Amino acid sequence: MTCFCLVGCVESQQVENTGHFENRELDACLAIVVDLSGSFQSYWDDRAYTLFLQLSELYFTESMGSDAKLVICQLSGNDQVVLFEGQPDDLRNRFSGPEEFNEFLKAKSDPSSSKVFDATRRSVDYVRSITGVTENTKLLTVILSDMWDSEYDPVLRNTSREKLMQSLISYRQQGGGMALYFVAEEQMPEWQSIFNEAGFEPGHYIIENELVATPQLPQFD
Repeated sequence: MTCFCLVGCVESQQVENTGHFENRELDACLAIVVDLSGSFQSYWDDRAYTLFLQLSELYFTESMGSDAKLVICQLSGNDQVVLFEGQPDDLRNRFSGPEEFNEFLKAKSDPSSSKVFDATRRSVDYVRSITGVTENTKLLTVILSDMWDSEYDPVLRNTSREKLMQSLISYRQQGGGMALYFVAEEQMPEWQSIFNEAGFEPGHYIIENELVATPQLPQFD
């Protein structure tokens, strides 16, 4: 006969309740969202990709010695928005050079449409969910896009815009900043209104249109 003793057989011993993983607070997190839709293709090849390299290099340099994360997202017809998350130097280690990384981005895109509202919402939501992001973490999301959303159904468009507003409000309340570059001139009033409604203060966001030759870069220090 086999007997299992569930209670009182062995004197219990106190075990220190310690975690198995270190939860380190991040100093900063930069998300760069790149427009890989057909409408932005010429800008990406001609100017936006150069700015992307400048931003990532600047962030890599200024984040040395700190706990920082870099997130790369894309907006197009592909529903896979987040493509990369890691430390700034992980990007260099993963790809042999800019050409290989550019090919990686294009392989993950679907140029048939441009889901700007949805991709922006999912990007800022992802940043807020990263382990180590706290109220003290400096958050910045940079979007390289003409900001034309390809959804023309007014009901679906308004629904996507409202969801985006709620995410932007939560992101702004956590101290997040926004930077939009290469925005189509016709889209400037729309995005100015969106940031105003979400409560962003001057200095916490920038919107630069497609005509700006030398964009104002953010400070990461």
